[in-house]
Amino acid sequence: MKRILEILLVVALTIIGSTAHAQSVRDVEMLLDSWQMPEARVSLERFEKSRGDSPDTLYLRGKLEFLEGRYAQSVQLLDQALNQQSRPDWRELRDLVDATRTVTANHEKHLSPKGYFAIYVEPGKDRVLLPWAFEALDTAYEALADELGHRPPTPIRVEIYSKTSVLATVSVLTEEEIRTSGTIALCKYNRLMVTSPKALVRGYGWVDTLVHEYVHYVINQRTSNQVPIWMHEGLAKFLERRWRGPDAHRLPPHSEHLLQTRTAAGTLITFAQMHPSMAKLPSQEDASVAFAEVYSAMEYLREHAGTEAFRRLLDEIANGEEATTAFAKVLGTTFPKFERDWRIALKSRPKIDYPDDGAYNEKLVFRDEGKPNEDINKIAQPQ
Repeated sequence: MKRILEILLVVALTIIGSTAHAQSVRDVEMLLDSWQMPEARVSLERFEKSRGDSPDTLYLRGKLEFLEGRYAQSVQLLDQALNQQSRPDWRELRDLVDATRTVTANHEKHLSPKGYFAIYVEPGKDRVLLPWAFEALDTAYEALADELGHRPPTPIRVEIYSKTSVLATVSVLTEEEIRTSGTIALCKYNRLMVTSPKALVRGYGWVDTLVHEYVHYVINQRTSNQVPIWMHEGLAKFLERRWRGPDAHRLPPHSEHLLQTRTAAGTLITFAQMHPSMAKLPSQEDASVAFAEVYSAMEYLREHAGTEAFRRLLDEIANGEEATTAFAKVLGTTFPKFERDWRIALKSRPKIDYPDDGAYNEKLVFRDEGKPNEDINKIAQPQ
């Protein structure tokens, strides 16, 4: 009987030890996935003391190196982990890191004047973007600290890619999804990722887009990545011009016209349809109307809850409140009632004069990579 009890005790301790180990892996990875990098490093150090150079340790180290922009070291660690334990998700991460390492191998590092951002860019024409990027981002860092109540650790990594195909290579998006939805920038993997305006025939408003992605960065860190995509994009769209001044937000005429047209037709995009990414929507028009919708939702929130509404919203979510419940709480209503009232408000937005010839159409026109002679023909083509 004593021997049986001893065996049962060993089994129980083994189960407890295995559960604690699994929980520790999840703890570290959750911190990494929400870009809480100082906390993740401390958690990983504790994990390493008990697990040594286990496959899990090597994997977590490799992921940390990736998120902090040390791609060569990350690949080396992930290879070591895979040599000891083959896992498809580890292999997928390893291949993504290796692709990122390859396409950014010749990128130069440029630190912004205030030291808030480190921009990595290829030598050549895209260096001309740096002064404008620095001005917007350094200003946005201060402005959004006031607006959202968070100052991320610096410097924040920014990568500028010369082609849309490169953005596809270093992300989970395909080039077809990028061109279909008009997604030309991302905030992912603890960095800002933006396509150069030279990758599009007519360019695009890349400075505000860059700040748009920085808003995502602040939200992710502020709330440990607990904000749904429609709310994320609404805040980013509303605040992408915040660096220009506290009242610089606006919805462009094309987007306003599209929002009014689709509201009248009853063909708006639901919040659920926006998940998991605006980039997965079937057309640039659908993506544009979705952005206009979420912009107007944040405009509604601010008009009814005051200038502190966004900070209060993120405070509630950071403290553990579910996102839609937090949104309704800040408004002082229920979420279903907000949706009903907001949709009614959409129908009463001031009408704008908008030409029927599409002169203000903001559809992005991507270059045909490898076919530069065809680009000139696209400039005058109606979209």
